[in-house]
Amino acid sequence: MTTLIEPHGAAELKPLFVQDELERARLKKAAESLQSVVISSATAGNAVMLGGGYFTPLSGFMGKSDAMAVARSMYMANGLFWPIPILNLIHSADGIKPGQRIALRDPNEEG
Repeated sequence: MTTLIEPHGAAELKPLFVQDELERARLKKAAESLQSVVISSATAGNAVMLGGGYFTPLSGFMGKSDAMAVARSMYMANGLFWPIPILNLIHSADGIKPGQRIALRDPNEEG
């Protein structure tokens, strides 16, 4: 029996950080060929929180339906209480198609 409190909306944390070094290196290499977008510092912080599992049970940034539901009622579309939208807001989505894979670039890193 554990005395730890379960994460909100899930039985265990769901970190998105890729632990396997070879897989992480492969993904980083693949990202080099993707269109890249410099994100805001707030979005970079949210990405770190997603990676660490702190936004469990989210599996990424919120889509439009969840973001709008949270903004209106503080509940996700599935009924889970969530007080703030977790978004990836960018200045322009010109040239990016819905569902297209892109590389997110940290505004605090050069290169």
